[in-house]
Amino acid sequence: MKPRTRNAIVACTALATILPAPIANAADEQAVETMVLEEIVVTSRRRAENLQSVPDSVTAFGSQAIERAGIDDVQDFVDLTPNISMRETFRAGVTFITIRGITTGQQGWAPVTYVVDGVQAGSLDAINQGALTDIERIEVLKGPQGALYGAGAIAGAINIVTKKPTNEMEYKAQASYGSGNDMKLSGVVSGPLVEDRVLFRLGAYYRNTDGVIESTDGDGLDYEEQISLKGRLLFDFDALTIDVRGAYSDVTAGAAAQEIVASPDLIDNFDTPGPARGVRGEEKREFKEFSAKIDWDMGGGTLTSVTGYSDIEQDLFGSASWQKGPGVGLFGPFGGPTDAFNDFFQDLADNFETFTQDVRFASNSDQRVRWLVGLSYMDRRVDNLLSVGGLLQGLEKDEGDMVRLLYRPDVRKDEIWGGYGQVSVDVTDRLELTGAVRYDTNNYNAIQYTDLSYTTPVPTPDGIITQKAKNSRWQPKIQLSYDWSDDVMTYVTYAEGFRFGFFNTGNLTAPEDTKNYELGLKTTLADGRVRLNGALFHIDYSDQQFTSVIGEAPFRLTTNVPQANINGGELEVSALLTEELEFSGGLGVTDAKIKGGQRSPGTPEYSVNLSLTYTRELGDGWDLISRADYRRQGTMMLWDGAGGVFEVEEKDFLNLRLKLRHDNWFIGAFADNLTNEQQANDFGSVGFGYLRANSLPRVIGVEAGFSF
Repeated sequence: MKPRTRNAIVACTALATILPAPIANAADEQAVETMVLEEIVVTSRRRAENLQSVPDSVTAFGSQAIERAGIDDVQDFVDLTPNISMRETFRAGVTFITIRGITTGQQGWAPVTYVVDGVQAGSLDAINQGALTDIERIEVLKGPQGALYGAGAIAGAINIVTKKPTNEMEYKAQASYGSGNDMKLSGVVSGPLVEDRVLFRLGAYYRNTDGVIESTDGDGLDYEEQISLKGRLLFDFDALTIDVRGAYSDVTAGAAAQEIVASPDLIDNFDTPGPARGVRGEEKREFKEFSAKIDWDMGGGTLTSVTGYSDIEQDLFGSASWQKGPGVGLFGPFGGPTDAFNDFFQDLADNFETFTQDVRFASNSDQRVRWLVGLSYMDRRVDNLLSVGGLLQGLEKDEGDMVRLLYRPDVRKDEIWGGYGQVSVDVTDRLELTGAVRYDTNNYNAIQYTDLSYTTPVPTPDGIITQKAKNSRWQPKIQLSYDWSDDVMTYVTYAEGFRFGFFNTGNLTAPEDTKNYELGLKTTLADGRVRLNGALFHIDYSDQQFTSVIGEAPFRLTTNVPQANINGGELEVSALLTEELEFSGGLGVTDAKIKGGQRSPGTPEYSVNLSLTYTRELGDGWDLISRADYRRQGTMMLWDGAGGVFEVEEKDFLNLRLKLRHDNWFIGAFADNLTNEQQANDFGSVGFGYLRANSLPRVIGVEAGFSF
């Protein structure tokens, strides 16, 4: 282990074991008695439970923590969670999430099940939609959760809970302005339509930014304009509640902002000219979502039905040479010289239409044997277009100037059925045994066509018109937890994870499996002022799905790594050091290696998270709130399709926030990535250089808001 790595781990471990200072006198003792960490209630096991009583590794963020940390997208809370990382590459929908060494295969299923108010996302593209606003709680579950959440939860689950409609009128508005002329506006109104019976909540969000990743011409490549609207109706008829949600988002954003560098030695060198562009990439994304959740309290338990529908349309047009000007040096990828073209383009479409249905019955929680059973269904259609070619004259998407050298539309369909159940038994007052199992089956197929009319199919080289596959698997989970006292619990878990295979522009990627062993600890110390949780895990990983950069269409190659082993652990702590100062920290270590000893791709060897929040009462209703968030990410290996293996160095990221609050309004300032640290989110050889996707540079700004 490198000295920097060892020192970081030692420092974090030392900080994590710091307890509040000794009590000096009786007055201090009386003040300390009122200092208790806020109880966190989670629903990760499909019922409301205290975080400390759930025998799983769960990182949770309440509404106060979300506000103080400035969490407004998925990347923000991922960066505050140990043993999870996220890398955006050439567009927002292609986001590589890694949890405990299990990562993402392009065009495949995410390594986590992403759930918003009980509705499961139908694709990886549905996860990174943009802003997270009006959020009550975020739960990040690490370790396989397939027994309850289904195939796809091979590495964990992310549970997002939005704020419910209120029985009293409520108004909120917030605005911010930051680097790159980044303007964000959001607002919420909530209240009763019929008091106590019919409640509503409406929200709106708008963003307009020039972007902070600049081309050699000074143009922002990550520009964005987004408008989002959402509404919610809650019907409360005592034993029966009906929760109806709808949302719409329209996004126009920069895409394909990667940079070409000359040598693999430049993977961590950002003193380069920057991305050169003849064509500035742009992606249009449109999201439509509707869901209805029904809960019926039948006395002995609750019957729940969750119905969801989503329609995602995405169209990207950008450079495929990632350079500027004629004769850029490409030859092999498109089968001919480039002097005739002003630039090369890629024209991509990924459209997802998904219907989901989940029905379950859960027993009451206040009994010795607690159980639930359920059935789930998903029907999904994906329309995908991969087109590349040359631009004869202009630099815009003009069919008259476009010569298409590759045109590959295809349609993929999935039909998934699942059945599941879970039983938790209090064997004694201190010993709980939990068993869960799920069976999932997916019939999926893919057809390639000559054009977007979808009338003339193109057979595979083997003469097959419709490629078909079926994956089915049992996913068991068994846990034993023991309460050594009211404040100390340990648990042991065995679980099997599974993720479906998929077709990637006609190529079949096999499903993958894991066998997971975990030993965990949850403690509440110092009379409720300290929460210290930890876990150790081992994973046997079969047929790992892996995506790499290649220098020819479709530019991404997804394959399976036959066997890998993953060992690691997590340690998380929250502590009220004083009435005004709160500390939280996390350490994640992952040793992921494929058979033969080579490190698995896309997995940082460790991560360190440290946060300090200082709240000072200034009098007359004024509060000063400051927060610092530090993340250190260990080295990470990136692979490409040409056999290249590249190491990304250790990185340090620091965010600062300062807020002045008075009654119902606030003003503040923030700095994200204060030290302007950058890293390669993706890297690989494309024949005429190395393609690098860069992370965001430093962003500073101001914000203000009010509520009443």
